[in-house]
Amino acid sequence: MAGAVTLTSSARIAKPTISHCPAPLGVVEVVLPSGLPAVLRDLMDDVALPGEPFDSTDVYVKGHKHRRYIFVWNIGSRWIVATEQGGITLRSGIFVYDLGKDRKTATLIDKHLGFVNNVCTTASKLAVP
Repeated sequence: MAGAVTLTSSARIAKPTISHCPAPLGVVEVVLPSGLPAVLRDLMDDVALPGEPFDSTDVYVKGHKHRRYIFVWNIGSRWIVATEQGGITLRSGIFVYDLGKDRKTATLIDKHLGFVNNVCTTASKLAVP
């Protein structure tokens, strides 16, 4: 008796966006994508907007987005970009940039990879100069 095997790919299954993280006092929550400076869009490469599908698993599919924005905060020249990234487990990536006065350069000054359930607490700590 011949058996049939059906393979399916979960590469495009996007898990729910992380719940809203309120910006700390004195921190501006940036509207995506319009509020993100061009230099940061370029540095972050191809990231899905909140709610958009992305590859949330460890299956790499060329041409798909592999990260999704959770939020972006701004405090003066400091920009905190929080993303969720696919893999064996869904994880967060928080990138802290110092934006140049000309708004054409940005320097990565801190980076934290962790669990998505800690993203709000971690980003809030990074918002303190």
